[in-house]
Amino acid sequence: MSTPTAPQPQRAAWLGFAPVAAWVGLRWVLAWQDERHPTPDAWALVPFVGTQDPWGWLRPAGAVVLGLVALVLLARWLRRRHGPALLPRLLATCWVLLWAAACAAQFMAWQNRRELAPEPALAAEIVGQHHKPPSLRSLGGTLWVLRVDGQAELLQVLVPDDAGSARPQLHQRLRLHPARGHWWGRYVTGWDVTG
Repeated sequence: MSTPTAPQPQRAAWLGFAPVAAWVGLRWVLAWQDERHPTPDAWALVPFVGTQDPWGWLRPAGAVVLGLVALVLLARWLRRRHGPALLPRLLATCWVLLWAAACAAQFMAWQNRRELAPEPALAAEIVGQHHKPPSLRSLGGTLWVLRVDGQAELLQVLVPDDAGSARPQLHQRLRLHPARGHWWGRYVTGWDVTG
């Protein structure tokens, strides 16, 4: 007499959609928390794209390709050694771990901007600015290229059009109010026009 087991399609559907639903649910909860307790205004302060190596993307892309090749070779080896039944379980485990990592990364990015540590003010000059229209990746605004006193590299910050009342012009001097994220990154939380 055989015992009834859970239907395979139902288990596959749960495995396919539950991790994605957890990620979407976490995103909804974090957005709800932002509505209840808004985060302070902070805009990422990063190195200017024009001074970065245009071929810098090759190293991470190559690492991803090598990682995928290594995973395929490992899957082939495991299939030969342990049979074809192990591969679906291994893929399901990787799928769940991938979405668990996505949930952790989403929460860390949210928490990183909520707990900013203020830093001493920076004197800077706007050496370039460019209006960026809204897109799927950004709300748009004005991209400032900044020369910070005492730093060799140029920095950039994308400031929304509705941020601040005084809009500095090209070559004006600013006093930036920077802050460091909880785990990574630097942000600008405000500025004063000094000249």
